This record gives sequence, structure tokens and C-alpha cells, in this order.
Amino acid sequence: TDSRRRRAGGGGERLLSARRVMDREYEAEPDSLAGEQTWPTEAELAAARPAPPGARGDDDDYQRGWTGALDAESDAEGESDGEGGAAMGQAMGGYSDDDEAMDADEEAAAEEDDGAARRAYLQQRAARDEDAKFPDEVDTPVDVAARVRFARYRGLASLKSSPWHPRENLPPEYGRVFHFEHWPTLQRQALKEQAVDEPPEGRAPAGSYVRLQLRVPRRFVELYGAEGGVGQAGEAAAPLVLSSLNTHENRLAVLHFTLSLTAAAEAAELVLRGKAPLVLQAGFRRYAARPIFSEDNRRSTKHKLERFVQPGRQVVATVYAPAMYAPCPLLAFLPDGEALRATPQLAGLPVASGALLSVDADRIILKRILLTGAPFRCHKKKASVRWMFFSPDDVRWFKPVELHTKFGRKGHIRSSLGTHGYMKCYFDGTMQQHDTVCMSLYKRAFPKWSGPFSYECE
Repeated sequence: TDSRRRRAGGGGERLLSARRVMDREYEAEPDSLAGEQTWPTEAELAAARPAPPGARGDDDDYQRGWTGALDAESDAEGESDGEGGAAMGQAMGGYSDDDEAMDADEEAAAEEDDGAARRAYLQQRAARDEDAKFPDEVDTPVDVAARVRFARYRGLASLKSSPWHPRENLPPEYGRVFHFEHWPTLQRQALKEQAVDEPPEGRAPAGSYVRLQLRVPRRFVELYGAEGGVGQAGEAAAPLVLSSLNTHENRLAVLHFTLSLTAAAEAAELVLRGKAPLVLQAGFRRYAARPIFSEDNRRSTKHKLERFVQPGRQVVATVYAPAMYAPCPLLAFLPDGEALRATPQLAGLPVASGALLSVDADRIILKRILLTGAPFRCHKKKASVRWMFFSPDDVRWFKPVELHTKFGRKGHIRSSLGTHGYMKCYFDGTMQQHDTVCMSLYKRAFPKWSGPFSYECE
């Protein structure tokens, strides 16, 4: 924006130096050809040919890290219809007076909405408790092949040491954000340059009055008026807050915040699910977002997705938002909707708090699913496992993925057994009949785009 400063009682106007005015490039320009694949060369075709049995020792480390390009899913989340207040609405609609009947219908509709919100809240709380008791466990569908249902998931030999390229299979939204190599170093350099390059005469003295002339969007004028403080209809508007931006703080990026539930939210038994709408107050900025949550692990380059914010635990919330300098506190509020109707005591109160952790588009967040099976016949290190798959084709498809048990054993699939998805497995120790056989599959998760964060001037 074009801005001018004028001291109270001063004679002339002061224009900001062109060197200190940042450009308006808020979003990065997506490269439409970034995801294109060129025709492979002869050398690439030769390298892609399958190696003969026993020759996998020639593969590179990155190829050995993937133990199979496995399976995907599309999470379909059902919503309850809410039919609790229908009978009441029909009963109250029979008054002779039309006004009273209309009021009764409105009350019945409101009670129906409240009942639906309450039922949805109870379902989400039950899902959160189940996730805390059995984290990441999912059921293999019987009517759909597992290799089709989980097509986007992959098996990893080790979550900690297996490589995962941060620029692989990125969504289109990542073409609109800026990728910074190391944000803390960039922040230190920018603050140092601003302290050195900013001349003293370019600053307004403390306690003085200044007048700003801004070029703003038309919607802004409708809300605040041409001079601010009063809307177009004449009613009083909210106070207008202006804040200066540091270098690169006008760039759209991927931000990560530490987050934990407040005492009021824990007392109200609030359920915060990933990608649920929230209103975030980060510093002087306030915007709507749909964050995803991951574990707060500072010792690894890959972080496991958390489906819920469990009470008493700290997670990392990831959102698309303008870049910010640390330290930057964060407050999260509930928007108007089912969550607020289910917990009306949290209206206007922060439900979570935290601070800025990093600005990094290359932070890898992996969603894990856990397929489980039951051993029904054990002999020393061998076991026959059922109920993990229901097709011999799925058993052969997932055969390269490593198995583990809840008692700490590790093993692999040897062969399929029969036509109902049973399989023979071999482990590194003696198996027990009451153990549970697990298979971990991963796919990368990204935050959900929540709309524009700025408006262009007309």
C-alpha cells in the first residue's frame, strides 16, 4: 500500500523510501509444469527395470527405504441427520394462530439443530476416546480390496531413518506458498538489516501523531468508511488496528504452532479434530483456518499425524497463513457452528493456546494407519494370522511390508494360506496366542486450504 506520514504541527509530508517498501507479491506464482514428467531416457528405463531375485543389494538407500508403494484411502466422515425434534415440531405446528405456529416451528428447528450438534459431539468424543485407546487402528474393508482402499499409503522400514523426499507429490496449494530454506536465519538477517539500514529521520518520534493515507479494497471502505471508524451506513465500526510488517511477513507460507487445550476447554470436554474450522489469533493477525495436528517431536524429520488434540498433551498445528517472526503467541477460538452449539459455555473464550514453532513448508507430517490381525495358530516363531486381509491377492501385495506385534516382535509375511486372506508369518521371537499382529502404513498429510488471507486493492 502507498502510505504517507505527516507529523502533527510539521510542515511537509514524508514519503516512505522505495527501498523500504515491500512488494505486493503475497502468493507465489504456481509453476504449471512443476509436476510434469518428461519421457524417460534409456538409462532411466534400464535403472527402472525390476532387479532379479537376490540382487536388491544394488538399490540405493532411498529405494530401500520404501518397502512398497501401497494403499490409499479417502476418509468419508458421516454426519448424523438429527431427527430428535421432528415429532415435537409436528405437535407444536397444529395451533390455530399462524404466528404461534411459526414460532413453534422455529423453536422445533432450533431444538433439532441443538440435538444434532449434541449427537455429533458425542460421536466425536467417542471417536477421540477410541483413538486414545487404540491409536491409528483401522478395520480392513471386506467388500473392497485392501490394495485399492489404501492405494495412497506406503510401508516404511523405519519411520525415523527411512528417507522421505519433502518435495514429493505436493498438492496444488503448495505452489502458491513460499518455501524458505531456514526461517530463523532469515529472520535474524532481516532484523539486523532493518536495524542498520533504517535511518533515524525515517521514524516517527514516540508520542507524536501521524496521518496515514492508504489505498484499500472497496469492501474495506464499506466496513470502516473513507476515514475509518464509521461504516457506510453510519453505524460505528470496530477500531482499526495498523501494524508494521517485517521483511517477508507479507509472504504466504506454511506455519507450525505448538498448541494445547485450555483449562476451560478441558473442563467442557471439548473435542478438537484435525481439519476442523478454528479462528486463530496469531499476534495482531486474526483469520480462519483448518489446521492439522501432529506430534511435537523435535528429534525427527518425520512427524506422525494426530487425529485429535488429546487433553493434557501438546501437539503441533499446521496451517496456511502469512509468515510471522518468532516469538508469536497464538490463541484459538471456536467459530459459529456445531462445535459452539454443543459447548455454548466456550463462546468468546480461547479453547487452545500456543506459540509459533517454525515457518517450514518441508516439514513432513505422515498419517499412519494400523492394520491388525489375530494369530490363531502359533508354533515357536511361526504363526498363522487371520482377519488382517480377506483376499490372497492382498496378502501377496502387502508381502514386502514389515510386521510387528504389540508385544514387541518383528516379522514378515511368508505366504498366503487358503482363499480367505489367511497368511503364514515368521517372527524374530516366540509368538504368543493372545498377541496382536500389526502392519503400519503411511501417507503424507497436508493442511486444508481455508480461503483468502488478503484482498487486492481495486
